[in-house]
Formats: sequence, structure tokens, C-alpha cells
Amino acid sequence: MDAIFAPEEGRLFARFPGAEERPGQRRMAELVWNAIADGDAATRRWKDSGSDPTQRPDAVVQAIEAGTGTGKSLGYLLPSLMAGRTPVLVATRTKQLQRQLLEEDLPRATGILDRPVKAVIAKGRANYLCKLAWEEIKAHPPSALTREDYALWSTLQTWAPTTEDGDRESLGRHGEGESELWDKINARAERCIGKQCAHYETCFLTVLRQELATADLIIANHALLLADRVLRESEFGGVLPDAPVLVLDEAHELEEALSSACAEVWTSRAMSLLYADLEAAALHPEAGALDALLPPWVEAWQNLLALVPLDLATWGLDSVDLPLAELGDAVARWIETGVPLLQELTSIAARDKEDPTWPKLGERLKTAFSRMEHIFAPEEGRVSTLQREGPHSVTFTSHPVDVRPLFHQHLRRGFETLVLTSATLRDGKGFNGLGLRLGLTKEEVAAAEHVESPFDFENQGLLFVPPGLPERRPGANGVGTPEWVEGSLDAMVRLVRASKGRALLLFTSRKMLAAFRPRLESACPELTFFVQGEGFGRQALVERFRQTPMAVLLGLASFWQGVDLPGDALSLVVITALPFAPPDDPVLAARIRQANEVREGLGFVGIQVPQMTLKLKQGLGRLIRTRSDRGVVAIMDPRLLLPHEDPSGKRYAAQVRASLPPFPIVRDWVRVEEFLRTL
Repeated sequence: MDAIFAPEEGRLFARFPGAEERPGQRRMAELVWNAIADGDAATRRWKDSGSDPTQRPDAVVQAIEAGTGTGKSLGYLLPSLMAGRTPVLVATRTKQLQRQLLEEDLPRATGILDRPVKAVIAKGRANYLCKLAWEEIKAHPPSALTREDYALWSTLQTWAPTTEDGDRESLGRHGEGESELWDKINARAERCIGKQCAHYETCFLTVLRQELATADLIIANHALLLADRVLRESEFGGVLPDAPVLVLDEAHELEEALSSACAEVWTSRAMSLLYADLEAAALHPEAGALDALLPPWVEAWQNLLALVPLDLATWGLDSVDLPLAELGDAVARWIETGVPLLQELTSIAARDKEDPTWPKLGERLKTAFSRMEHIFAPEEGRVSTLQREGPHSVTFTSHPVDVRPLFHQHLRRGFETLVLTSATLRDGKGFNGLGLRLGLTKEEVAAAEHVESPFDFENQGLLFVPPGLPERRPGANGVGTPEWVEGSLDAMVRLVRASKGRALLLFTSRKMLAAFRPRLESACPELTFFVQGEGFGRQALVERFRQTPMAVLLGLASFWQGVDLPGDALSLVVITALPFAPPDDPVLAARIRQANEVREGLGFVGIQVPQMTLKLKQGLGRLIRTRSDRGVVAIMDPRLLLPHEDPSGKRYAAQVRASLPPFPIVRDWVRVEEFLRTL
């Protein structure tokens, strides 16, 4: 790596004179380079010995925690592109991060390498226009549209005939959010007829596959990567080509991403899409009795949904709040009324052999029945949940409890080299928690490495736990006991006044935010409050906050990560409580039980505490984004302290604090307020 990172002589410094030397970035690049070399060598040995498919080596797994400010993206882009094992597949958490890699980080990398790199962003199928669906809806325009969909319909008239890639993102604001109209015309897999389609050769997905096949670098998100790995065997699942190297950025999300990708799911929305397609098919001259068979099937579905409580909540199948016997009967009735539909579709397909629509609809109906049967009779190792998300919206899911075999099957077995990286992979016991959750071998855990951030946390910030706060307990209202609420409110008011706004307050639940918000606004009329989810999208909200003097931003789960506010815009981060996941979450509860079967108490120290620690690190990471940033992280939860430091302190605090940035921990109001006033 000397050719790139050697001070003064290296290409990085030649390209960017005056660039800061970052030892952590160089060390990360060395680790990635070595892992790719080891993976390549193992594959060569396998090929030289005859390429027996049963003896194909597993991927070399290298986990790297790269602290904030390391320059993580260049730390993996430079060595992976230099190694020549293309295509390199990079998967990150969101589309926004995909775009950042392509438009900001890659140009720096190509400038340093002094050669062009063909990079392609790949997204899930539903992001692309289906030409056949557009052709059909143009022939039979929708009779009623929402205001948002009417604006989209108007825009589509000029966009659809001229778009080069069919990517919904290029529709701008008309391409955001849920849309019934877009659902009808996107390229989702369950409706695709593949090579039987008249538009197959010019299909946006066909063109995308051709572009991906010749790319040096493919940038995907977690959802697409894992959906593609899970569905590779199916006719329409594979979008991504085989790649020797996978870099999985934001890998702290991997356990949940694997769980989601391998879940069995059926939703009200999926039912609506299937019904809409069946209803449209019923207008076909060959549709037979389809039209008459639909109403009883839909009525059975509505009767099923009516049995799910109206509270916006998630229940396990074993919940006493669910009428499980009645739900099971309703599912059976829904399938029973759907069997004649399936039989009719089979008959129509036999008569109309030229039209692939009929067998495709039959397959979708069978898939729906199969998923609901699996959800209501879960296999061993799975937990089923029902989630009410709105008056007419319910999600039924069967989740895998243990993702370790899924990690092995879909990731370790699919690549030569697998790099897992994030700013937050370690808990207080190093990489053991990551190993426990993903099933890493002892050797892989031992090879994992933390590379240091270049920031001087000891002088750039303080970690403040206000004195006198009681332990935070949920209380009867799910927010906290009155003593904790009042003490925390007083502390928050005092802090945001001292910082003159410029504050991000992170809450662990919507209930908690709703309880504190009006009282904060009332106590601090001189400040402007912005609230996540009200009036603006995430980026617009952050930008408004940045541009408004004396502003406070109140955020929930997604604002604990990915919010980047360097400079004077942010001087204070308040974390309202240690972000433990709700213990009544059915999937988490099953994982805790599984861990406790190995060793009593392992569920708490091996799962709950590490997960909380990673989330806490994400929240703390919002404060210091550059070498010149300074500020305070205040935590309204004395459980971060040890028993000898506070009556509400906990022994596990040592484990948590071992992996946090080394801010000085203070409890002195005078010191904190003076520090904030100097910023």
C-alpha cells in the first residue's frame, strides 16, 4: 500500500496535496488487500485441484470496525479496485449511501488510481419501470387517482418514452414514497414473464444486467444484495452477476437484513396488488368465471383482517391478545375460497396457452397460500408475527430466529472474499458479539480488527450524565416514571439553553418523543424545534435544521445513524435513554431464549447489551464528524455508570463503555455549561 499511502510520495498525496495522513485508513486498506489476496489464492488452489463444487472454499471473512473519520470508503475502494478481482460488489444500507459512493467517493478513488473505473448502481426491481405494464396502462388509463398519483401520471407521459434507464429516482419528487400507480407499472418479479415478454430485449432490467456484466464496481444496497442471493435459483431472481469480492458496508445492520431477506411475508399491500392484477385479468375475454370467484375470496380476506386488533402493534402468534383459533380458521377459509380461483386460472392457462399471464397469476396465488400456511404453522427455528400498521394494513411474517446458517449459505459460500465493515461492529467484548450473531469462526473473530479514528475525542468533546437522575424505567405510560421524566426534562432544557439550540435529541420511542416535545417547546420558546416525520423528508429536515439559528432537532430510530452535521450546526447530542430493543419483541425474545439455552444470562450480555451498545455508538457518532468539531453528548440514563459511580449504575456499563469513543465522562453542570457556551 506504499504506492497509495506513503506520505508525500503516495498517489493519494500526489492527487490531494496537503491531505492528512490517516493511519487507520492505511491499515484498513492493508487488511482488505490481504483478505482479497488470501481469497484469490484459495480459489486458485481449488481450481488447480480440479474445481470440485463440493470442495469450493468458503470466503475469507475480514471484519473491520473503522471509526468515524477514518475515510472508510477509500479504505476499501482503493485496495479492492487495485487488486483486479472484478467485479467488486459493494453493498451499503441505503440508496442515499449508494449515490454518495458513486458521486463522491469513487471519483476520488479513480483520481488516485489514475484510471477509469466502470461503476454501476443496482437497485431492486421495483425501482424500475416495466415497459409492458406501461403499455397496458396507457391502453386502459386508470379512472381514479390520488392527487400525488395524478401528478405522477402527468409526469410519466413525457418521462416514460424518454427515460434511458427507467429508474424511478429520476422522476424526482414524483418518484418518492408509496404509490398505487407505480405499483401497477414497476418491474416487480412476481409479475414478470421473462423472455416471453415482447419487450425483453429492451427491458430496463435486461439492459441493467448487461451493464452489470461488464462493470468493475457494482454498488447495491443490502436489501437487493440479500434478495438476489436468496432468489438466485429462481428464473427472475438474479440481477447481480457473480463477483469474487463483496464489501458489506454498514455491516452492523447485517443480522436484521438477513432476517428480513429470509422471512416469509404476506401483507395487505401484496394482497391488494394481487387482487388488482386478478381483477384486471377478469376483464379478458378468456377469463371465464374469474370475475364471479373474486368477491368471496376478497370477503374472506377482509374477515381475516378484522380479527387482528386495531392497535398499531406487533404480536407473536402466542400472544394472549390474539384470537389465534379464529385467525387460523379465517386463514383456512381464505385459502378455501381461493382454491376455485386457482383451479379456474389453471383451466384458462390450458385453453390459452399463448398467454403467460394465467400461469403467472396461478403461481402468485399458490405463493400467497404457501406463505400464509407457513406463517400460521411456523417451522422449528422460526417465529411468526402479526403487525398492524394502519386501519387496512397488516403484515404477516415468519422470521428466522438464527441467521448464522443463512450468513454461511448466502454470503460466506458465495464469494472469494467478504469484507464486513462499519463504524460500529464491536461491543464491549470486541467482536465476540458479531461472531455470536453471524456465526463467525474463532479464527474470523480473531482476525477482525478495529482501526482508529483520527479524532481527538478526549479534547473535542464531553460525555455528560446529569447528576441525580433516577434509573430510567418505562413506567405505566411506557415513557418513564414521573421522577425520571421531570429530571430528564429539566436537564434537557438546561442543556439546549446552554448550547443555544444546535442540538439533536434522540428518543427511543415515538411515545417518549410525543411526551417531551410540547413541554420542551413550552419551556424554550426562544428555540425552533424540528420533529422527524413532520412536514419534511429526512434530508430536507436536516437541511432546514442546519440553516436555522438556535434550532433543536427531535429524532427517532433512523436519526441515530446517517445524520451528518459537521461544523457549528451541531454542538449537543442528547440521548434520552440507553437504546435497548423492546424485550417483548417476539423475534428478539426467541433469540434471547435460544442464547439462554446455551448459558443462562447469555441472552442479556450476549445479545441485548451488544445490540444496545452498537445503537448507542451510532447515536454518539452524530457529534464529532471532523477534526474541528467540538461538543457534548448528554445521556439521560445513569445505567451507563458503574455502581460505585451512581446508585443506579450497572455492572454491564464497563462492557458498554469499553467500546465507546473515549470522551471524558463528567457529571459537573458548571463544567458542561461553560464548555457549551464557549462553542
